[in-house]
Parts: sequence; C-alpha cells; structure tokens
Amino acid sequence: MRIDSGIIEKVLNHIDREELTRLAMDIVSIPSPTGSEGEVARFIEDWLKKQGIEAFRQEIEQERYNVVGVLSGEGNGPTLLFNGHMDTALAGTQEDLLITGRSEPEWQALATREGDVIRGSGIVNDKGPLACTLIMAKALKESGVQLMGDILVTGVAGEIGRSQVDHYRGPAYRGKGHGARFLVTHGVVGDYAIVVEPSQFRITWAQCGAVFIKITTYGEPMYAPFVDHPVSAKESKNAVIRMASIIPALEEWARRYEKEHRYEFKGGTMVPKVNIGSIFGGAPFKPNFSPAICNLYVEAFMTPGQRAIGVLREVKEVLAGTEIEAKSSLFLSVNGYESKGAEPLVEAMEEAQQYVRGRKPEPIRSAYTSTYADLTVFAEVGIPVIKCGPSPENPDAKPAT
Repeated sequence: MRIDSGIIEKVLNHIDREELTRLAMDIVSIPSPTGSEGEVARFIEDWLKKQGIEAFRQEIEQERYNVVGVLSGEGNGPTLLFNGHMDTALAGTQEDLLITGRSEPEWQALATREGDVIRGSGIVNDKGPLACTLIMAKALKESGVQLMGDILVTGVAGEIGRSQVDHYRGPAYRGKGHGARFLVTHGVVGDYAIVVEPSQFRITWAQCGAVFIKITTYGEPMYAPFVDHPVSAKESKNAVIRMASIIPALEEWARRYEKEHRYEFKGGTMVPKVNIGSIFGGAPFKPNFSPAICNLYVEAFMTPGQRAIGVLREVKEVLAGTEIEAKSSLFLSVNGYESKGAEPLVEAMEEAQQYVRGRKPEPIRSAYTSTYADLTVFAEVGIPVIKCGPSPENPDAKPAT
C-alpha cells in the first residue's frame, strides 16, 4: 500500500476535534442499553442525512435498529465496512446494581467532560469509536476525494453479552452479535470490515466466541427447624449447599481450561477465561426454608476451532466428578474465529497509524482478543475483518471499563 499524503491531509483538514467531541457526548447521552437502541439509531441516521450522507435503518424488532451510512464509490474498488455497536454494558439502571453493586457517575448515560477526558456510559465501548467513524464519513464526503469503492459506516444493536434465560425474556436479553448477524444476513456486507471496538489502537483479526451455561442442583424444601447439617455436601438436602460444593471444582476446571484451550496466532494470544457470573437459590425474603433448587450461570470463552457442545461436555465431566446431582445446559453459543485474508487491512492500518501517530501499533494484549466482539460475525460469513479502536492506553486499562 502506498500512502498519498495529499489525499490524507485533504481529508484530515475536514475533521473538527470539537465536533467529534460534541457528537460522541451527544451519542453517549442517549440511553441505549441492550434492547433499547431505537432512539440512538434514529439520532445517528438523522445526523448522517444532515451531512448529505445516504443513510437508513434496518428494523431488527420493535424499537431495535441497525443504522447504516453509505458513501458511494466511483469505480470498481472493494467495499469497506466500518462497524461499531450502539448498546452499552451499563445504563445507570437498577439492573446494573446486580453486577456493579454501586452506581458511579461515569456509568450513567450522561456524558461529562473534564479537559480532554470524556466520561459516560459507552464512551469507550463503543459509542466513542462509533462517533469516530461518523466524523470520518463526514470528512470524506466534504473533502470530495474520489472513492474507488463504497464506504459503509454501521452502528449495530445487541453486541453486549446478554441472553434470554429463565424469566429474563425479551429484547433486553438478545445480544452477543444479535444486530451484527442481522446486518450481514440482510444485505449489508462488504469486501472488508473494520470493527472499531476498544483495543488501545492495537490490531487483531482473531476473537473468542463464548458459551453461557446454566447449572442446576436439587434438594428438598425444608423448614429450618428440621434441617440437618451432614458433613458431606452430597448428603445435604439444601440445593444451595450442594451448589456451593461444586464451585471449587468449577474453579479448578477454569484454571485448566484456559491453559488447554490457549490459542496462538500471528497477531497475538487468546487465553479463554471461565467466569461464574451469577448464583440464585431460595427466597431472599424467606431464609427460614432451605431451597429445593439452585441455579448457577457460567460463561466460558471459546477459541477458534472449539465447539459449544465440547465445552458443555467438559462441564458435565466436572460435575460428574463431584458426585453431586446436577444438570447443565447451554443457553447461548457463538463461535470464535480467526479471519482469513485480513492482511491488506492489517497493512493499511499499520501504515495509517505510522502516518497519523508516528508509530506502528504494538502487539495486542490477550485480554482484547480473549473477549467477544462482532468481528466473529464478519469472519463467520467470510468477510476479511480486523478489530482496531481507541481506548485508554495505560497498562492497567480494562476493556470493559
């Protein structure tokens, strides 16, 4: 690839730092937890149209949309698709407290600015990076540079890792690629794709998939005065006690799992983690009864080549070793992938960063490849794809925050 500095400077001259800041803050300040992306999608579509850019929405389900902007090329060059997501992991709601335990101002859907720092729900993941693609599209449009192929900028719903289970039903619990999968199966595709999720500006073309697994233990409902406390957990009639005895075996398996399924590729390393995310049993308002059922919920990331059924079998084997009666089942599965044919994107991104930032990107940290991103959806349908996006670059920065 050869960089034409004249063309680049012509485009860069149309990027307004303050306009980008205002746009990012406006998008952050529109609440859009998973399942409620309608308002922010309409805002982005209207903004694109005001810039003279062709734009439309894809209706996924009621009040859930993907939004697409199109810059048409004048030749037969490849179509390049930029992808970011509009839903946020936190929205400042009561439901957040199940995970966070507290509320912080920067977790609210209200952007604030202090000097060069913007805070607010989704500014890193993924509304800030998405805003960058929108300003890029505007700059390309205003510069008048000739595009040989089409440029697509897309904001999708339902990327955040959520899934329907038990009484948690409806749009708010349909994520983990829900919008991106609708995008590519309903006509919005490209020759190449760049997913602009946070990566500290580092590059990956491989990403983990994941499974969600529900584990259930059983007992007998028992009024407290009649409860016994046997030494062996498997003899307990309390489903919570039985579940508690399983957790150490799951943790031991988690340590083995990330070593056995470690995945090396030219761009970095995947270390697939297992996480116990929730446990529920009994009635909080009635602790004078031991419960007859207890559920535990686990996520296990999967590297390329792994299959969901294989992970489930591993869990069943772990449970069998505890001698505790337990049932396990999948309630979400998405595969991990290493994209093929992404070399031109990697080369272009490295050269662009060398030009703009004065250095090529460092190798990506494993935490940024060992999580889920919509990169997997594009790779699954055969579109060469990379992930590269802005996020805090300090060594202790975490993708989720």
